[in-house]
Amino acid sequence: MLTPVWLQVRRQLLHQPIVAGEIPGPNPLFAERYLFQDIERAVSGLRRTALVTQIGGSRVREGEPGRWRSMNLPTQSLLIPRGVPTRWHYSGAVDFAVFYFHESGDTVMASLEALARVRDAPLPFSDPLVSAAALQLVEELQKGASADQGFTERLAAVMLEQTYRVLVAPGSRGISPRHVHFARLQSVLNLVRDDLAGDLSVARLAASVGLSEAHFCRIFRDATGVPPHRYVLTARLDLARKLLTQSTLPISRIAGECGFSSQSHLTASFRAVHSVTPARYRAHVRKSAN
Repeated sequence: MLTPVWLQVRRQLLHQPIVAGEIPGPNPLFAERYLFQDIERAVSGLRRTALVTQIGGSRVREGEPGRWRSMNLPTQSLLIPRGVPTRWHYSGAVDFAVFYFHESGDTVMASLEALARVRDAPLPFSDPLVSAAALQLVEELQKGASADQGFTERLAAVMLEQTYRVLVAPGSRGISPRHVHFARLQSVLNLVRDDLAGDLSVARLAASVGLSEAHFCRIFRDATGVPPHRYVLTARLDLARKLLTQSTLPISRIAGECGFSSQSHLTASFRAVHSVTPARYRAHVRKSAN
C-alpha cells in the first residue's frame, strides 16, 4: 500500500503539521497547516498536485540559490504539479497551508490538474480571496468534530475556482464602481459577454459608448488593468476552456462559438496562453477526471 503523499512530505520536512484533515465533497482535498522557522528543505516530486498558500510570516523562496522560481510573502500561493520537486528556503517564522488534490474531483479540479501538468513547474500567484479561503479552511478544520463540513466543501470550491481564474486570466481585475466611466465600461463588458462570437474590435467597442478609440483604450485600461483586445481574448479563451471541458463540440465549432476566425486561430491563441493545444488540453482534463 502506498504511503499517503502528505506523510512523505512530513518526513522530508522533518515537521508535523499543527492541523490536518480531509475536505470531502466534489473537490476532495487533504489539508495541512505548518509553522516553520529558519529552515531549508527539499521535497521530492509528489504523486498529487498541491496548492501551497502562505498565511503569514517572513519571506519564503523556492528554487535554487541564484535561480529562484518564486519569492513568496503572505497572501501568495503556488500551484505545484505532481512529479515536480521543490526546494524551500525560510528566512524566519512562516505560517502556511498545503492542500493536496485527491484523484477524483469535479471540472475545476481537473482543469487545475491539466493546467499544472502542461506547465511542469510551480505556478506562483497572489490573490487575497484564495489566501483568505485557505486560512478559513484550516481554521475550520482546527475545530475538529465540530467543523462545518458543508461550509468547508463550499469554501474549497471557491478557493479552487478562484485559483483557476487567477492563473488563466492574470491582470484581469474587474472595474471599480468608483470609476468615473463605470456606466460606459459596464455597457462594454455586457456587450463582450453577450456577443463573444461577434465583432468585438476596439472600433466597435468604442463606438458602442460614443468614444474615440484612443480615449476608449485609455479609460478601459485604467479601469481594468488590461487593454480591450486582451480582455476580449481572455473572455473568449475562458469560454473555449468551458466548452472544451463541458461539451463534446468539435474544436472547429468551439472556435466559431468563441469568436475566433478559424480553428487554427483558436489553437494559436490557446497555445500562446496555456502552452498546449485545445485538443491536448481537452485530453488532459478528461484523463484527470477519470
